[in-house]
Amino acid sequence: MNTEEPTTTAALRSGDRHLAERVQRLCALAGLDLTVVAPGAEPPLHAVLLDDVTEQAGRPWRALGRTVIELGAPGLRLPEDAEQLLGRLVALAAPRRARLVGVVGASGGLGASALAAVLARVAVVAGQTCALVDLDPAGGGLDVLLGIEHDPGPRWADVRAERGGFPPDRLMNALPEWHGARVLSGDVRGGARSTGGSDAVDLDAVAALARAADTVVLDLPRSVLARPGEHDQLTWCDDVVLLAGCTTRAAAAAAAARPVLADHTVHLVVRGPGAGALRPADVADTCRTPLAAVLRPERAFAAGLERGLSPGDQSRGPLLATARRLARVLELGA
Repeated sequence: MNTEEPTTTAALRSGDRHLAERVQRLCALAGLDLTVVAPGAEPPLHAVLLDDVTEQAGRPWRALGRTVIELGAPGLRLPEDAEQLLGRLVALAAPRRARLVGVVGASGGLGASALAAVLARVAVVAGQTCALVDLDPAGGGLDVLLGIEHDPGPRWADVRAERGGFPPDRLMNALPEWHGARVLSGDVRGGARSTGGSDAVDLDAVAALARAADTVVLDLPRSVLARPGEHDQLTWCDDVVLLAGCTTRAAAAAAAARPVLADHTVHLVVRGPGAGALRPADVADTCRTPLAAVLRPERAFAAGLERGLSPGDQSRGPLLATARRLARVLELGA
């Protein structure tokens, strides 16, 4: 499990002296030391970042894949949004404790969402506090797969309505619970943002959960594999579980995804064996990635969902067995 020291510094990029004074007072209340840098400057490391977007100089800090608070339209404005800004500063100053594990399918229909859900369920059994986050911008919501769509608690549309920060424990405890894991899901009103991979609300919500949980499992959309460097969601992950099929075309899709994940620790799971001659080890060779686990077909899975079962309910099923193996590989609960 990754741990971090509490963030104690903040950096503001602005040439506005009055704005800097206001931000300085709020940072003091949040326990942060503020450094002000000139417009156009690059951000320092290991700091909470605030960018005055009214001064268009240099590339936007949010394009660098880090959590950034933008000040000025359309971001927060001072002094009217001082309370919201203080809330975000307090949340970001807290230490991160979670291991963030992304799960993504190299091709469609492999059951990546189900695997992500059962991995979160297994992490809870292993003694972890865990959050499961649905990052698909479309679809009906992960909560439908889990059978908790009628349970009370905020979804992405509700979280996005809050302009301020997210106190970690408050967000974690407000989310609906599924077998001990807290679930942040989309619904018919929409899911996580897809522009550039994310927006500030997505970043803040995931960051808050990373400060409240031991493990955060991210159910990643396949779009993160489309273009290298365009999706912030991958930068959040400590580990990525890549789920691949056991056909020639599926192996090619997994091999094409592998360069996008070059900067991550990748755990390859192959769903198979398939009907052809290709074996899971052959898919691993094609991807040049060690085989972490084989996910054998769970024939009664779809029928079980229709009867009200949820992923992992079959105690001897391949899905649960694969998630347990992954948890050992990832050292969740160790």
